[in-house]
Parts: sequence; structure tokens; C-alpha cells
Amino acid sequence: MTEEFIEEYPYYSTWIEKNEATFKDGTRVVYELNDNEKTVGYMMVHFSTANCAKINGIYVFPDCQKRGYAKEALLQVLEELRKQNYDYAFIQTRTHNKIVVHMFDTLDFDVIGQNYHKIEKQPNWVAVYDLKKKRNFDEMYALAAQLYPGFSKN
Repeated sequence: MTEEFIEEYPYYSTWIEKNEATFKDGTRVVYELNDNEKTVGYMMVHFSTANCAKINGIYVFPDCQKRGYAKEALLQVLEELRKQNYDYAFIQTRTHNKIVVHMFDTLDFDVIGQNYHKIEKQPNWVAVYDLKKKRNFDEMYALAAQLYPGFSKN
């Protein structure tokens, strides 16, 4: 899956090389999204020592989009994070991606701010899923600032 991820986001190839140890130790994982043994996309998750996870790189292949695969994968990852006793799951998307922002809303993510992706040269929404329903926004903002360079809260 890492090779397909690099093909979709070629600027990540050097980043993946630089962070190869974290892929080997499981701190960062690229998951394959499947439907009846057919690969329909992938998702990358970074597991943090701050008891939060950062979900990145959700990609559903164009011929498989609009079938609920991204939402289903997110629900599965959130459930697994909950079982592993994580506090938060963070995610970002481009500010123009209305479909994903709507999905955040339907899944009860809180859009808490923005950052600017310097490599992609685009603004992003930063959202968080509060796995324990603590509603501690100060903690969420502090973690987001650590995870996303240039983060600013709403």
C-alpha cells in the first residue's frame, strides 16, 4: 500500500524514506481499504505517544468513490482507537472538500481550526473526534498545534 500511496502523493516518497523506521515499528501504518478482496483505496494513520492518532491520506480510487468506503473505514479506525484507549483522533482535509467536511459532521467530528499545508500549498480544516467525550477543547487545540504546523483554532 505504501507504493500506491507514494504514487498518489509523490512528494511523500522522501518523507516516507526519512520516516521508514516509524513504518517498520508500526507508529505509522498505511491500511488497505477492501471490498470483497478488491482494493478500493487506502488510509494512513499515525499513532502518537500523546494518546491521539492522526488520520491522513484517506484515498478511495475514483471508480470506487461515493459508495461509503471512506466513512466505513473511518468508523472502523475510530472503534479500534477507542478499544486501544486513545483519547482523540485528528484528521484534516482541504477547505474546499465539502464532501469530507459533511462526513466529519455526520460522524461527530469537531472542526476546530485550520492549517496551511506547505507542500500541497492549500489550506486545510483540522477536525478531531473525541473518543472519550471529554470535551476538553483546550487539550484538543494544544494537541492540534503539535500535530499540524501553523494550526490556528476557529
